[in-house]
Amino acid sequence: MSTDSDPLFVAQVKRQLDAHAERLDDLTAARLSAARRRALQQRERAPRRWLPVAGLATAAAMVLAVLVLMRPTQPQDPGWELWVAQDDAEVIEELDFYAWLEATQPNG
Repeated sequence: MSTDSDPLFVAQVKRQLDAHAERLDDLTAARLSAARRRALQQRERAPRRWLPVAGLATAAAMVLAVLVLMRPTQPQDPGWELWVAQDDAEVIEELDFYAWLEATQPNG
């Protein structure tokens, strides 16, 4: 099966279309030409409404990329980790106390 990238196929189709175009009567050729001009004029006048949306989407993607790339990879305050680690150590040392406290509380 031939594709559009096949030069022989494209040349053959072009020859056939040109032959058909030459056999058109004057009225049909004029109507086709007028329709083509109208279509081209409408294309030139058509507003590009997608342009602001594309700009906003690009800006949002850039902001997201900057936020992801600028995100810190480690905590800002290393003292926080030390405080949590010390607190965990104290809890582990006082497990007997917490077990007694839980057993003596009426609501568990």
